[in-house]
Amino acid sequence: MSAPKNEIILPKKPIKAKLVILGATGDGKSSLGNFILNRKVFSVSNDPKAETKITKGEYGINETKDIFVIDTPGLQDSEGTDKEHLIQMVDYIKKNPGLQGIIIVFNYHQPRLAMYIKTLIKLLCNVFPGANFWSHVALVWTKFYYYLPEEVRKQSSTTVSKLMPEILELVRNTNGDNSINSFPTFFVDSDFEKKDQFSCEEINRLIAWVHQLNPIDVSKVKEADPKIKKIIEEEDIRETKNVVGNVEHIKKEYFKRNKEIHYDGSISYTNWVKTKEEKTDNVLPKKLLEEKIDKKEIPKVTSSPIMEWRSGKRRYGIMGPRRRWQECVGHWQTTTIDYYERKIKIYNDGSVEEGEWVKVDTKSNSIRT
Repeated sequence: MSAPKNEIILPKKPIKAKLVILGATGDGKSSLGNFILNRKVFSVSNDPKAETKITKGEYGINETKDIFVIDTPGLQDSEGTDKEHLIQMVDYIKKNPGLQGIIIVFNYHQPRLAMYIKTLIKLLCNVFPGANFWSHVALVWTKFYYYLPEEVRKQSSTTVSKLMPEILELVRNTNGDNSINSFPTFFVDSDFEKKDQFSCEEINRLIAWVHQLNPIDVSKVKEADPKIKKIIEEEDIRETKNVVGNVEHIKKEYFKRNKEIHYDGSISYTNWVKTKEEKTDNVLPKKLLEEKIDKKEIPKVTSSPIMEWRSGKRRYGIMGPRRRWQECVGHWQTTTIDYYERKIKIYNDGSVEEGEWVKVDTKSNSIRT
C-alpha cells in the first residue's frame, strides 16, 4: 500500500541508518538531507555564496532519531571540490565511523553528466579504494515528481539508461574493476516543504536500503587530492663499480619517487629520494695485468801492469856486464760490464712474480793509467 501524501512511513521499531550526501550546489543536496531526517537542519540555498561550507552531520527526531545524515559542501566547478572542503569531508568521515551509504545527488534536469560529477566519482575512487565500496553507493535524481508532468516522469528509465552506462564506465575505468554493474536509483523532490507521496515512498526505500548495509571500514579511507587522480610509486636502482686490485667494490643505491597522474591527463613527478644503500665486494679471478723486463748492470774493474824490457848496466858492487830486465811502466785498467735481465709479472691482486736474473751480454773497456 502506498504511503499517504506528505508522510514518511518507517517501522515502529526505530531504524538505524548512517549516510553521507554528495552533489553539486543547487541540486537539492541539503534539501534531501532535511527530507530524510524529516526536519529542517541543513541550510538550503541555490546561491553558491550561501551554500553549505562545512561537512556537518545531524540526527533526526522521533521516528528518524537513529538516522544520521552527513551533508557536505557542494561542487561548484569543473575542477571539483575545493581541496580544503575535501580534506574536511574525509576527516569527518574517518572520525565518525559507522557510515553505511554514499548518496550521489543528480539534478534530473541536467541532461549530461557534468564535469564536477565526473571529478567527484574519480575522487571517491581514491578516497574509498576497492570495488566493495561501490556497493554502498546509490544515485538520487532530484527535482522529479513535483517539477515534471506525469508523462515525463514515466520516461525516467530512459533518462537514467542514457547516463548510467557513462557513470558505470567512468567508475570501472577509474576503479579498475569490471564487476560493478549497477547502482540503486531513487527519484525524489528534495524540497522539504513540497514533499509528495511518491517522494516519500522513494525516501522510505532509500532509508531501508541504507539500513541493510554493513558499515564501511573507515580505516581504509585515504586522504585525497582534488587534482591528483592516481599516484604510482616508482623505483630506481643505481649501481656503481670500482675495481681496486682484484676486488670489485659494488655500491647500489635505491631511490623512490611518485608519479602523479592528474585528472586533466597531465603527469608530474616528485624528486628522487634515496631510501637505502648497499655495498658488496666481489673478488675477481687472478689475472696477469702486465709483463715487463727488468734490467741491471754489474760493472767490474781490474788493473794489470804494463811491463817493458829494458837493458843496461847495473852495478853489483863492481861494473858488470850489460843485462836485460823487465820494468813496470804503467797499468791497464779494464772495466767489464755484465748485463742481466729478468721477467717481472704483475697480477690484478697486487702480487708480483720476479724471474731469475740471466746474463745476456758482457762488454769490456781498457784504458792505460
